[in-house]
Amino acid sequence: MDAPPASLLQRHRSFWRLEEVEQPLVGGYLGDYLVNDIYQVAKENSVLLPDQVISERFFDLFRQYHLNLQKVDQDLIYPVQPLSSIPWLEGMLGCTIRVMAQSAWAEPVLGKNELLEGFEPHVCPAWMHAAERSLLELQNYFTPLGVPTAGPFLRGPADVVAALIGAERLCIEVIDSPEQIRRLALLCAQAWIQTSGQLISKLLPWHNGYVLGARWIFASGPCTYASEDITSILSPKVYKDIFLPFDKMIATHFPYGFMHRHSTSIHHMEALLELPPGWAIEVTMDPTGPHVGEILPALRRIQEAGRPLIVFGLNNPVEIEKMAAELSPRGLCITVQADTPEQAGPLVRSARRKTAQVFSTV
Repeated sequence: MDAPPASLLQRHRSFWRLEEVEQPLVGGYLGDYLVNDIYQVAKENSVLLPDQVISERFFDLFRQYHLNLQKVDQDLIYPVQPLSSIPWLEGMLGCTIRVMAQSAWAEPVLGKNELLEGFEPHVCPAWMHAAERSLLELQNYFTPLGVPTAGPFLRGPADVVAALIGAERLCIEVIDSPEQIRRLALLCAQAWIQTSGQLISKLLPWHNGYVLGARWIFASGPCTYASEDITSILSPKVYKDIFLPFDKMIATHFPYGFMHRHSTSIHHMEALLELPPGWAIEVTMDPTGPHVGEILPALRRIQEAGRPLIVFGLNNPVEIEKMAAELSPRGLCITVQADTPEQAGPLVRSARRKTAQVFSTV
């Protein structure tokens, strides 16, 4: 990988600083490039063991994806990272990891008839060792090629609690036993902080900074991200009262990062404005909706509150142009999604062209 132009790194710094710019960062994501990665180590419906995860098996896949991305004239910087389809933190907290439905899933630890009170996850050091080994294997191979390495994807406290006790049980217990859920969420947040800190401390700086996994934005300091997908089925009050304090807690430990949400979780966007100022809010557009026109007011509110905003997953040219035209380029990153470089290129150009047309007249 050639060294990035200094002007590109400066544009990434401007994203975090919310500086005046002519265009947002625009990137192209090529399909679900690791949709079948897990089948290289385990068969459908089988238990995935930590020692089965050997990053060397994926070097060619990562390298080919990187070469394909170089065919797209985009602004983002692709890093390698331990397989994002693996629920690393859930495994570290004792969940059995099973391969199914083209991904890896964590089976609940707490039985249906077991009491929540007194339940604590049992730490599984083997999964921590596997994550660290995977990260170092990737870093040792790709650093000489000029490709940065990012830390693994660790789901947030709400998602991990849901994995430990089951999503259905979670929906009941946030009403019946909110203090017990807070207790578990605290344990998960502490595990997230310890694990993230240990793994990210192993990363080598890249051009005096680091690169975010999943959304590929350069930052001047250590950076990471988390998701809370389960919150899409929780009310704003439940999320804010029970889980937001722990999302704020984990975010304070890193100067840069983003919190992932789906567009179906738009009802939680206001609460996310309480995250530390160095954190961006990322919204993945779900194909089932809501559509761009419906979600734009919430996205504008994020920008008005002085937050960096990442919008991911757009693949409709009309919606891409509408998004680019109606949001400020300051602190904005738009990532389009396509199956091939040939499909991604026009989508990226469309976002840039529309933004330039609109804001050159302002």
